[in-house]
Amino acid sequence: MKISNQFACFGIAVLAVLVSLGNASSLSAQVQGDQSDLRTVLGLRQKKVERDMLELENKLTIYAEKLREKEPERAKLLVAAYQQSKEQLVTKKMAQLSVMLDNNQLQEADQLLDEVIGNLEALIRLLTQQKDQEASKKEQQEQLERWKKNIEERLQEQKTQTKDTEKVANKDETLNKLEAQIKQLEKLIGRQQEVIKDTIDKSKDGLRALDKVADKQFEVRQETDALRKEIAGDNLDSEEPNDQKPGDQKPGDQKSGDQKPGDQKPGDQEPGDQKPGDQKPGDQKPGDGKPGDGKPGDGKPGDGKPGDGKPGDPKPAGAEQETQPSPPQPGQQALDKATDHQRRAEEKLGTGKPEDAKRQEEQALEEMSNALEEIKKEKRRIETLPPEALQQMAEKQRRTRDKAMDILDEMKKAPKPQPEDGDSNPNPNQPQPGQEKMEEAGGAMKDAADDLQEQNPQDAERKQKQAEEKMEEALDEIEDRLKQLRDETREEKLARLEARFKEMLDRQQVAGVMTIELDDKRTNLGQLGRRDQLLLLRLSNEELEISELGQQAYDLLLEDGTSIVFPEVVQELRNDLGSAAKMLNDERTGQFTQLLQKEIESTIEDLIDALKEAQNEGGGGGGGGGGGGGDQPLLKKSAELKVIRIQQMRLNRRTIKVEQLRGQEGGGNGRGNEDLEKVLDQEAMNAAELQAKLLEMTERIMEKENDR
Repeated sequence: MKISNQFACFGIAVLAVLVSLGNASSLSAQVQGDQSDLRTVLGLRQKKVERDMLELENKLTIYAEKLREKEPERAKLLVAAYQQSKEQLVTKKMAQLSVMLDNNQLQEADQLLDEVIGNLEALIRLLTQQKDQEASKKEQQEQLERWKKNIEERLQEQKTQTKDTEKVANKDETLNKLEAQIKQLEKLIGRQQEVIKDTIDKSKDGLRALDKVADKQFEVRQETDALRKEIAGDNLDSEEPNDQKPGDQKPGDQKSGDQKPGDQKPGDQEPGDQKPGDQKPGDQKPGDGKPGDGKPGDGKPGDGKPGDGKPGDPKPAGAEQETQPSPPQPGQQALDKATDHQRRAEEKLGTGKPEDAKRQEEQALEEMSNALEEIKKEKRRIETLPPEALQQMAEKQRRTRDKAMDILDEMKKAPKPQPEDGDSNPNPNQPQPGQEKMEEAGGAMKDAADDLQEQNPQDAERKQKQAEEKMEEALDEIEDRLKQLRDETREEKLARLEARFKEMLDRQQVAGVMTIELDDKRTNLGQLGRRDQLLLLRLSNEELEISELGQQAYDLLLEDGTSIVFPEVVQELRNDLGSAAKMLNDERTGQFTQLLQKEIESTIEDLIDALKEAQNEGGGGGGGGGGGGGDQPLLKKSAELKVIRIQQMRLNRRTIKVEQLRGQEGGGNGRGNEDLEKVLDQEAMNAAELQAKLLEMTERIMEKENDR
């Protein structure tokens, strides 16, 4: 059988089960009076249906394992079908039907039959359509991420073209500015060469002399950085002026007692640098810091830098929308690297390492020379622009527009977004997030290309900036929708986990009460009857079924992949459930079994409380267990640490209780002291392993936090 046909076959198999149930339903409706033979036939038929369903569930897991590597999406669908069948207790309901039919409880059987038939029909829909609401949201999220990436690429192209148009529209001004930058950089290169010479001359004169060289390097760095910002075209109106004397201290730059360059000890903050959070509004400018810190041109589109904010994220009242960084200008990146080398040179001079400082200074000089060559090359390009330059720019603008319109066409052809919850009248023509803004951006690009073709670069520049603004707005809309989808997905996962844990808790509480009752009965009567022994067997199976629900929660947590603590706690919970099942199967109902069941209940309650807290807080910000992509962590770091703390306290109490039980004859378990000692020894080993896991989980959470 080909894999592509397996889903249809699974659907047919479920349909066959459904037909069998339908036959049983129609036959049961015909039963009248005392027809014990027919009743027996119905029960037997129902048992066969139950066996067929168990076999089908088995095949779902087998084929899911076979498909896991080559076709993971299909494997996930089979696992989802298996989990849905288990969650709805289909086989258990079928077993109940057999009992009802054998006992002539036909009215109750009909009601349960309708419920089971509905469950099977839902399975057929799942297996044949191969799509559910969550999958649809995932597809929409992937689609939006793809559009976002493509728009960001087009936006960078547009910014480059707008800058070129600006230079051509103001050719004389551009040439004068480039000439001034060349002269200023040549002077700075000369001063950097003097710093290198001073470093060589003062290398033997001690730390005080090198400290003065560091002061001089600091001054050169400040002016180099100011030139870099000018080249980058940063908006300096909101920043503090750069025309102050080198080395002058700006208000708030340093606290009293701060050291001058060269005075600091190894590892201290470098001259003029600030730690995150120390700067005043306006002190930190785009491009400040070391390479990779999110300067214009350094970060990839969509990195969320500068400012670490993403389009569409909530912003403080009155705050301006974040914009995508402009592409780097000639000389900008080279000067960026130069200032970084200069900063390192200051540090080396301040710690008495002239040789290391000299290497950094020479690298800074090399980058400054590279920047000078780039600026000169740009000046020659502007000077020698051919008469047909504007026509060429118009063609380039049209190509960019065509690429942007390809994105728009994809948006129009894509499936419409799902209506919002509670929207009873969804608009079939509802546009995609960002679609209308991209359409407006395309119109502005077309007008800009026409203006360039007509030798009107001033108007073209204005239209190009409008196109940039519209693409920024499109990105904001897309990011807003992405954030909403992430939040919805997260809330759904939390709700599913909470429902699973609540079912586990309800069933575990009943099992715990019944265990206590049986133990009391044993204590009073001295032994258990046959009926009570069968009840113990049922309790053991119940613990295993609860453990299976825990496995479903564990799979969901692993699929999410952002939590460190919860999967480990759930796995330990399943181990405890397995131990409880074994003890009940061995007819152990004493203190230790009851203790273990109580710990299972408490652990589930803690997990439910943590999930409720996460739902009330709404967002997963503030750190979590990690997680890939842009998804928020399912649980905050604080929630995970809280669960670890509770687990640690419970482990301590459990260890004390185990020691108290040692030496107690039989422990009320109906077994000898020797058997109990073996159980307690194993429990001590398990406690040691759990202690190591708690320590490991704590370290992993803190490592994740340090990586942020």
